[in-house]
Parts: sequence; structure tokens; C-alpha cells
Amino acid sequence: MHTKLTLLSITILLLIPFDIFPKGECDNWQIEHPDWIFCDDFESDDPMVKRGRYFEYGDNNGDFVVQEGVGFNNSRGMQVVFQQGEVGAGGMKLAFGRNPNSYMNKQQISPDRDFREIYYRMYLKMEKGWQGNPAKLSRATVFTSAADWRQAMIAHLWSDGKDHLLIDPASCVNSIGEVECVGYNDFDHLSWLGNKSGKTPIFNSEYDDTWFCIEHHVKLNDPGESNGIQEFWIDDSLEARRENLNFTGTYTEYAINAIFFENYWNSGSIKEQRRYFDNIVVSTKRIGCADTGVAIIPRRYLHNQSSQQIYVRYFKKQSVLKLYGTIFPNNDKCVIIHVCNCKGIMLLQYRCSAKDMANGYTISTTSLAQGAYFISVNSGTRNHLTSVSTVF
Repeated sequence: MHTKLTLLSITILLLIPFDIFPKGECDNWQIEHPDWIFCDDFESDDPMVKRGRYFEYGDNNGDFVVQEGVGFNNSRGMQVVFQQGEVGAGGMKLAFGRNPNSYMNKQQISPDRDFREIYYRMYLKMEKGWQGNPAKLSRATVFTSAADWRQAMIAHLWSDGKDHLLIDPASCVNSIGEVECVGYNDFDHLSWLGNKSGKTPIFNSEYDDTWFCIEHHVKLNDPGESNGIQEFWIDDSLEARRENLNFTGTYTEYAINAIFFENYWNSGSIKEQRRYFDNIVVSTKRIGCADTGVAIIPRRYLHNQSSQQIYVRYFKKQSVLKLYGTIFPNNDKCVIIHVCNCKGIMLLQYRCSAKDMANGYTISTTSLAQGAYFISVNSGTRNHLTSVSTVF
């Protein structure tokens, strides 16, 4: 009898990880995340252009579409195919908040609110064998006219041409608070406020076939002040920040009301190749990286060591767990962990929604090599940590 009870206990412990994660990040997001403005994990069969979704979508003749199994954690996601020499390969345009343009505002996403500060996050992956730096990725902007697409500011997030992403803030408001741009992307009237490159070479072939969690933060300046901010994170690690920005001078009629997700390559793609989008969220507060269901460790963080001490942030209760255990390659009995290399500290970020996770877990690492690995979890003891120590 004692033996049977022991086996039953072990079985229960091993089954816990399979039931604690939501099926999709956007399930019930309005209730689970009241700070969020928009969420799309591409699991829906709804049209891309509809109320509550994008106001414009270009599928590039079928080369930018939702596909099964290409998304984060092998879910559904957006696949874009750049043909050799191709410049524009489709995109998605999202509008939200008060917007004077009825064409953009038809989707009615928080249409009565002004958003002077937003965060938005996407997952992005380049296929294995990727080459080159596509210029345009995304931008947040303020549209100001019912008659055309003139803008008060643009916060660009695009490539620096040297494998990194780059923030490039621009203003189109003069000294007396008037919008000077005429029509969309009016470079003749934009004032460039100074760009800054990130640190992670996501377009380098060393980092291909790897999901990146990219979060972009834009805060408009207070009227007449130079206190605007543009910054972004990759895998929860700050990449670049510009502050003391004067985006809009004294202009206050409209605030940030659109984000574009783009596949635009100024010089054309070097060859036919693919990249992928997933898990887009727009919010009024920090979002962080997605709750997931598979433990994927990007190979750039892996080291060949027989054992390591691993620390995990427990987000649901804002406590920190100290974990040990074993990393097994290609083990489908796993839980999902997200990895962040924050200032030389390796964090396996464990996000869960289970009420019975307070006891923690035990993990140990073995034979880390290039590739993605999965983590098998056993019961352990929870320890509160006041700080996180260096792993390597």
C-alpha cells in the first residue's frame, strides 16, 4: 500500500505542469489583462480586417498569411515570404483610441480614449538560413486629420542595417503646436530626434530560427515639455532608450492612435526567405513576454556545463523561486520557460496561473548545447530570494 501511494504521488507531480497554462494568450484577455488594449495570437478564424481587429491588411498575394504550426510554441502565426528582390511583402495596420479618420476608426478599438503612452509587444522569428536586414518592422504614430493620413509624430522601430533593431523618433509639430506634415510619411516636414540602435543582432544568421520577444514603449511628451520616451526590450532586456524627447510640442488634439506592423525591405530581399510574427499585444503598461507551454531556450543563452543554478521569477504572486533540475533535449514532458539574459544574469522566467504553484519546483541542467531544450519538473521547496545571483 505504501508503494502504491508513492507512485501515485509522483504521477500527480508530473502531471501538474500540463494543466496550468492557458490555451492561448488572448483567451479572455479583456478580463485577465485590464491594461491591454488589443491582443492577437492569430488563433482566431475571424477575418483580419473586422471590428476589433486591423483596419487594413495586405497579404502580398498570399505571401503574408496565417499558417498552422509556424507561430510561437508551434501555434498558428503569421508567415511572410520575401521573394528574391522583393521590397514590400505585406503588413497589418492597427488603429485604436480617438482617431479623426473614419476609415481607420471603423474597427472601434477604445474609440473614446486618448493614449499618450503605450507599450506593444510582438514575437518575431527569422527562418533558418536567414540573410540580410529588412528595413521596416513597426511604427507607432499619431494621426490627426479626417481628410488624409497626416501625422503629428512617428516612433519608428526598424533595422539599423547592421543586424540590430533601431529606434528612430520623429516629430511633425512646429513651435506653435501646428502639425506640419501633409499626408502620410511626409519626410520633407519630419524633424528627426535622434536614433539609437539595440544590442542584440537579431538579423545575424547566428540568431536565426529563434523567437524574439520584442516590446516597444512610446510616451508622448507633456505639452510644452521635452519628456517623451521611446525604448524597446528584447526578451525583457532593455536594448535602447531615448528620453527627453519633444514629440508633439504643445499639440494635444489627438494622441497615439495607430501601430503598423510592416514587411518592407528598402533594397529588396537577398533571396527568397521567410520570417514569422505572433502574439501581438498593445497595452497601457509593461507587457513582458508571453505565457507559454513549451520550454524553449534560445541557443545564444546555452553553455556547456554539467550543472548550473537557475533562478526563476514567479510573476503571478510577484515572488521569486530558486529552482534546480535537469534540462532534457527533445523531452515532450515539459513546462514552458522563457529565458532572459539580463545584464549577465540568466533568468528562466516561469509564468503560470495555477493556484497550487506555491511550493516551487526542482530542475537541474545537463549537457547544454546548441538548440532548443525542454525542462521536466519535479516538486521542490520554495525559497524567497531578495536578489538574483550570476549563473555562469
